[in-house]
Amino acid sequence: MYTLYCGPGTRATAAHLVLAEAQLPHQLRIIDITANEHRSPEFLKINPRGTIPALAEDGKVVSCETVAIMLYLCDKHELEDLSPGPADPQRAPMLDWLLYHATEVQQPVKRSYYAHRFALRPEDVEPIRNHACDQFTRYWEEVEAHLSRSGPFHLGERISLPDLYLLVTGTYSHHLASGEFPVIDECMRRTAERPRIAPIQAEHLAVWQQIKSNKLPK
Repeated sequence: MYTLYCGPGTRATAAHLVLAEAQLPHQLRIIDITANEHRSPEFLKINPRGTIPALAEDGKVVSCETVAIMLYLCDKHELEDLSPGPADPQRAPMLDWLLYHATEVQQPVKRSYYAHRFALRPEDVEPIRNHACDQFTRYWEEVEAHLSRSGPFHLGERISLPDLYLLVTGTYSHHLASGEFPVIDECMRRTAERPRIAPIQAEHLAVWQQIKSNKLPK
């Protein structure tokens, strides 16, 4: 049995989507980062880094990074419908786009939401946020261009881990980009409508709305 320590509104949702899509037995523990639960003494015993997600297997933590969890689950359970195997020629492009989303695309998202952490002076906060949104837009344009050439998913007709990651980023950060991105929207729609993903997506959005309105039971 897996336990996923996760927070709606964060990249950790992507790890939950893999568990759900593969129908792996698991339980979810919601960590409210807006209430600093990820910095609590109880959670720091689980993940001393103070970040989410964290995946425990039979009570033992095995990974605390979203992409690592996604790949670990796929490799251990041979989920080649989501993650092409080592001998599959689509393995390399899958890894390429997954890491592109997790590193390049995600980096300006963090700077936009937490611009104050990167500013030396209060007057620098908005310029940092604006620059981050401009950079996110450029990265989003790269994704749009790739999907336009090779879609509807990152690997053509074959859904894979980058599509799950894109769904999470797009759900919570699409508004940071300037312009229209119809091909990204279509990829997200197809991914979100999958029978095992749709309820998880709805669940995370509902909890996130509760957290934002401070109505989540403590």
